[in-house]
Amino acid sequence: MHDLSPTPIINHSKASHIKMALIAEGGGQRGIFTAGVLDAWLEHDFDPFDLFIGTSAGSQNLTSFLSRQQGYAKKLISGLSRRKRFYQLGRGLRGENIVDLDWYFDKTLKGNFALDLTTARKSLGQRELLITATNSRDRQGYFLSPNGDNDHWRQLLKASSALPFLYKQGVKIAPSSTISPMSQSATKRDQTQADFYLDGGLAAPLPVREAYRRGARKIVVIRTVNEDFHSQFAWAHKLKSWIVTSKYCPKTIDYLVQHEQAYQQALDFIAEPPPDLEIIQIFAKNNLQCKLLNSTNTDLQHDYHAGFTAGNDFLQS
Repeated sequence: MHDLSPTPIINHSKASHIKMALIAEGGGQRGIFTAGVLDAWLEHDFDPFDLFIGTSAGSQNLTSFLSRQQGYAKKLISGLSRRKRFYQLGRGLRGENIVDLDWYFDKTLKGNFALDLTTARKSLGQRELLITATNSRDRQGYFLSPNGDNDHWRQLLKASSALPFLYKQGVKIAPSSTISPMSQSATKRDQTQADFYLDGGLAAPLPVREAYRRGARKIVVIRTVNEDFHSQFAWAHKLKSWIVTSKYCPKTIDYLVQHEQAYQQALDFIAEPPPDLEIIQIFAKNNLQCKLLNSTNTDLQHDYHAGFTAGNDFLQS
């Protein structure tokens, strides 16, 4: 038993003495599994969490969950991320971004793909949302909280999703009191200088330790891998092969090595958590079919339904 009975969305768990956190892993288009889990929870008005931490696609999924737009993340992943405008490997040869995150997030401003950040902010309330990103200057992982501006929230989502090589420079974010490093040894930031941030999964792929540090004693982690933990490294190896073929800056490979080390450290923490911490992981029952990018519509539909099933199974267990 998970001891997490469905809670109406309008009633959060503030009265509980146990702080509960929800962590959403990244993984590109594999995030459609997470979208399915969260859509199942929205259908049952389930949201007892005090703290949300999202990495890359996971931060987008959590934002969609908070916006209460059931089906939105699925539409975004299956609709926008499969378009030719979004992903073109050949653009890298011309010195351009292979993944057009600018166009992608511009599409969330209005029309069919409009993201309701006003509702997301209201449903978040006094709870905390942290979006992970990696500072390109010191390579440390940082936890960024949206301020009162919707454009700022989108910039954080973009930064968390900006993989090096695919979106080369990263996203420039001005200094803010809402930025805190994951490591106490992180370089002290110049509060007058903006930095460029990259994908949060490079330094904080599974921020369970950070959730615990912030007081969470029950953590639910939605994974975008099979229960064989090490399969997450597959996308990093794929990205390495692209980089080697293109003879792109080897600094990017250093980031991927950093990702693998950080991921293993998180797995070690999950395997042997502190005695006062409960960690619940949600996996697909069967192998997920999607890749980081360039997945087929059939694969996306398969993994979304796998997530929806996993979300319902979680509520019934």
